Amino acid sequence: MNKSIIALLVVAAAAFGGYKWYEGNQAKIAAEEAAVVAAAEAKAAEEAAAAAKAAEEAAAAEAAAQAAAEAAAAEAAAAAEAVEAAAQAAVEAAGDAVEGAVEAVGDAVTEALGTAAEEGGAMDMAKTLLTPEGFDAAKVGELIDGSSLDDATKVALKTAADAAASNPALLQVALDQIKTALGM
Repeated sequence: MNKSIIALLVVAAAAFGGYKWYEGNQAKIAAEEAAVVAAAEAKAAEEAAAAAKAAEEAAAAEAAAQAAAEAAAAEAAAAAEAVEAAAQAAVEAAGDAVEGAVEAVGDAVTEALGTAAEEGGAMDMAKTLLTPEGFDAAKVGELIDGSSLDDATKVALKTAADAAASNPALLQVALDQIKTALGM
């Protein structure tokens, strides 16, 4: 009986310590998430700036081609045809550059959405594992190992999961502790 009480006190102390640690790290986690969002926004801004620059270059090339076409038309019909062909090539090149920039921005957005969808699928699997019906101690251990928690917290959580696997009375307490530490 005393050993059970001691074990329960150890688990409660670990849960309390994990909660305090988790509570203290929320600001750090929020700052990291904000940095990731800011980096993504900066990248999108850079890509938009590159697309705008390409559009400006296209406009400048088109203006230059127009001036060249007017000068060539005054000289001779043969020279006008040559300048017109060069202007068309410049416009097509500028259009290709703009299309390439737009495609690069589209690819970056598609990649970001794909990453978010993958993270959402992993989150659903984690939520299923952390229920009494879907509990699997080995998979929960892998989930904890894959998290960004410090090693001491990982060991404490894996110990709680192993204890819960052999003692169903501790299962819900251990699952709640793991969810709290993982921010779910």
